[in-house]
Amino acid sequence: MEYLELVKKYAETVVRVGLNVQPGQKVVLNADIDAIDFVRAVTKASYEAGASEVIQKLTDGPSTQMKFEYAPMEVFETIEQYKIDETSAYLKEKVAHLRIYSQTPELLKDADPKKIAANAKALGEANKDFARAVGRYDFSWCIVAFPNVAWGELVFPELKGEAARLKLLDAMIKAVRVDNEDPVEAWRIHNDNLNTRARQLTEKAYDRLHYKSSRTDVEIGLTENNIWLGASAVNSDGVEIQVNMPTEEIFTSPDYRRVNGVIGNTRPLAYQGAIVDDFKLTFKDGVVVDFEAGVGYDVLENMLNNDEGARRLGEIALVPDDSPISNSGILYYNTLYDENASCHVALGRSFPNTIEAGKDLSKEALFERGLNQSNIHVDFMMGSSDLSIDGIKKDGTVEPVFRNGNWVI
Repeated sequence: MEYLELVKKYAETVVRVGLNVQPGQKVVLNADIDAIDFVRAVTKASYEAGASEVIQKLTDGPSTQMKFEYAPMEVFETIEQYKIDETSAYLKEKVAHLRIYSQTPELLKDADPKKIAANAKALGEANKDFARAVGRYDFSWCIVAFPNVAWGELVFPELKGEAARLKLLDAMIKAVRVDNEDPVEAWRIHNDNLNTRARQLTEKAYDRLHYKSSRTDVEIGLTENNIWLGASAVNSDGVEIQVNMPTEEIFTSPDYRRVNGVIGNTRPLAYQGAIVDDFKLTFKDGVVVDFEAGVGYDVLENMLNNDEGARRLGEIALVPDDSPISNSGILYYNTLYDENASCHVALGRSFPNTIEAGKDLSKEALFERGLNQSNIHVDFMMGSSDLSIDGIKKDGTVEPVFRNGNWVI
């Protein structure tokens, strides 16, 4: 298939499956100019699906690097009110949001970690209402990726330039099932499988899970009447959307108060344009009380200090080692892809809909029920081929859930 035809097919799949654009709906695209071919294809597909307006919010990687190099610290510590007002207006109108990752995960590897931390904290505070609406699926949203040259060369260092970018694009196309003759039908089948698995685990009604591998030994408590979720979601208007493309996970939010033990990462974490790797977190009564990192220690420390909830878990997700992205052997250095090759957890904000009627509860009520509140939500990978997970019921019954990195139930 010719390059532009492939890009068109990818865009149409995202519009139909991911955002599920409805007639008369507005769409906002957040992307880097390196993804302009894909941005244009998504724009056209959105209009063809009936969108009333497509608003492009474009950035430029090198210009972002310049900002972090030259701009003073105070620029990163505050978000202008007009930007907050714009986001609020989008929320009020239920504008569909598409985030397109396209820059290299190492974009800000040489930036001042203090500026990165200040910017993350300011954005988290300014966008807290938006983030809460995201977690409740108050509107349609989706996150996808489209590679640039630098990202391709990071993933495939033996290649250079356009050859590296196109090889990474080919891998992404396969991961999001666009290589199928009918990607929409392929996603329907995939969603059914994941949602069935989620229902099965919800019915198990485990009180807690025990994870054990060469890098991890932790017990994670679950909330009362805990709900596991699959791939697709339904927004507040009853429209089915696919918030992450690709996805191989089922997930829930744990009881932030009942996490004890050590979790070690198994894939690098790309956070705010920097890489954190070879790290371990020690939890006691739900809080990270100690940590270490071989790469990106300062970035990890600043992230953990973002707010009180940044040291607690807001998500646990199960992904078998025998899954398409894992089997590809490709390390993307990007959470959207790497988290779907491995079981993972997230520090920070939880998902309200992992408990019954949770989306209607206040932040205070959710916190009282054991769902963490934070301005951040950062996933990191901790699954491996030697990971075992046991489900433990309230009466102490222990059942195997994962063995050697894969499902056994």
